[in-house]
Amino acid sequence: MKSNAFISSPTRTRIVVNCGLLIAISIVLKILFEVYIPLGGFPSLRLNITALPIMLSGILLGPFAGFAVGIISDLMCFIIKPGGPFFIGFTVASGLTGFIPGLLFMLLRKKKTKYLEWFNLIFVALSGIILAVFGVFSFENGSVYYAGEPLNMVFFVVFIALMIAFAVFPIIVVKKSNLDSEYRSDHILFIVSVSQMVTSILLNTWFLSILYGQAVAVLLPARLITNIFLIPLYTIILVGLLKTLPGFLKQH
Repeated sequence: MKSNAFISSPTRTRIVVNCGLLIAISIVLKILFEVYIPLGGFPSLRLNITALPIMLSGILLGPFAGFAVGIISDLMCFIIKPGGPFFIGFTVASGLTGFIPGLLFMLLRKKKTKYLEWFNLIFVALSGIILAVFGVFSFENGSVYYAGEPLNMVFFVVFIALMIAFAVFPIIVVKKSNLDSEYRSDHILFIVSVSQMVTSILLNTWFLSILYGQAVAVLLPARLITNIFLIPLYTIILVGLLKTLPGFLKQH
């Protein structure tokens, strides 16, 4: 299989330099654009886009470089701007944020894979079932409630529309896109979805439960909702960057 690095016969020095560049970008993004949303009195939701350069490192430089970028980024971010107590699990999850996209991209690169487009439909269906089981949304007298609190109907409608778009988008893209493209939108969406499911939804939810003593059932619904927004956002940005960034990094 041909290397998935963004240059032919990449030198170790160039890879190290570009890893350093992506680590620096991740740190800057954390410092400038990170927001914590407290639920139940502790910061259970961390909204940022620091995962983007980590995912890019895995896709452009390979899974092991992505893992290293994720690990180092998390350690450096904790030193510079700690958002709570240090927990090694979050560092490992950060490493996997680079490793999983790199590994999946190697497996999917220029493959005319079938049925991947249905993954997000299944993901959305399971998310809806979980949210229904936990009673996150409720309806009373024509109003919508989230976790017992009134919710503007506009936000609920937008959320449902986003879930539908999230499910059907890859199916439409596969039918209309160039299947020989190196950075296929449906592949990137699949890669981001799997990565976020493993790291953000499963591992980080479990680690938060251990760290703060909260039940997974309390944390999981909100993290699912957050990722329904973040996964499409990450995908759109990554697809745009992958069309321009490799050529830029070749020169560094």
